[in-house]
Amino acid sequence: MSETHFNQGDQVEVTTSVHGGSTGPYYPATVLRPVIKDKAHILVQYQTLTAHGGGPKPLTEIVEVGNVRPMPPRELHRPFKVGDDVDAFRAKGWYRGTVREILENSKYLVVLDGQADLEFEFDHFDLRVHREWDDGSWVPPLPQEQKSSGVVKCRKITFKISDKKETKGANFGRRTLEDDQEFECEQFNLRLHREWDDRSSVPPLPEEQKSSGVVKCRKIRFKLKAKKETVRRNFENGTLVEVSSDEEGYKDAWYTARIVDYMGKDKFLVEYVSLVTDDRTQLLREEASSSHIRPCPPPLPSLVQFKVLQKVDAWYNEGWWEGSISKVLTGSKYVVYFSSTNEELEFKHSNLRLHQDWRNGHWVMDPCQDFYGL
Repeated sequence: MSETHFNQGDQVEVTTSVHGGSTGPYYPATVLRPVIKDKAHILVQYQTLTAHGGGPKPLTEIVEVGNVRPMPPRELHRPFKVGDDVDAFRAKGWYRGTVREILENSKYLVVLDGQADLEFEFDHFDLRVHREWDDGSWVPPLPQEQKSSGVVKCRKITFKISDKKETKGANFGRRTLEDDQEFECEQFNLRLHREWDDRSSVPPLPEEQKSSGVVKCRKIRFKLKAKKETVRRNFENGTLVEVSSDEEGYKDAWYTARIVDYMGKDKFLVEYVSLVTDDRTQLLREEASSSHIRPCPPPLPSLVQFKVLQKVDAWYNEGWWEGSISKVLTGSKYVVYFSSTNEELEFKHSNLRLHQDWRNGHWVMDPCQDFYGL
């Protein structure tokens, strides 16, 4: 494994293998700091391992940099087939193995390396493609669509706090800004500083905004016309997508499917990845309007922990259901509230993902969401 430079707060995986081998196990962790005068070691805090004695306190340990790698992105919508080289989450870590058999309800039988005589059953979301971190890149490489996804990319700007009068008492979360500190911030989270003095802004707003300090917007009525060919090009046959429904009891749920064919009149024939026919002999197919179809959301970096009120999608009844965290439990479990059904259910961390919305051809997140959950 090639050595990589890590910074405080980086989400990583640590292997306890004596030789740093590819079989693992790999345990998720967070980098706390480098070790003083020792570039070959760093201090990490494990996300799934607890301190000796069985208490709730996470295990903190000094480890060799050569046994640490970045946390690989999750490919939540990738189906597996027999013979696939995978990592399986078991006993609080990721172990390398091979898919032996595909079961019902998105489950798989996996044989772990070094345990050829034993088969273990895993849920789909407790598996991932096995990859090696080699010289700063993943082998095999990540799919091309993850490198140029539909996520809106924002410029990051580094700024320095230097004026006591302007920053005294200003807070971000639980941290108070101090003088001469530098921060990196997304561009859309910054604005030009202005004072409100004698009912006007200083410095003044641009000329077109000067009417009583309130921005006046013109309203324009217009009509959009879209050709059927344009809609069709958005979803080629074989494209992996998510499909929703207006049917009562299924609102706010998205099911993974593949585009089979364009049926005309803005409709597509789709085949669901995890839903089957009533006789359970084949995957379910049905027509769906393009307004109920969206691309699969791109994977995001794994979170250490979700927070109360954070918007999430929960894997439930073979689909992703929109909800919000209402309670954080021990053992990497959460209670999620679903406003569409006014009920709460308990989920494991691995069965949740950050909620994203598909708007105007881009994936966007609520800017109030704490992306890294730190």
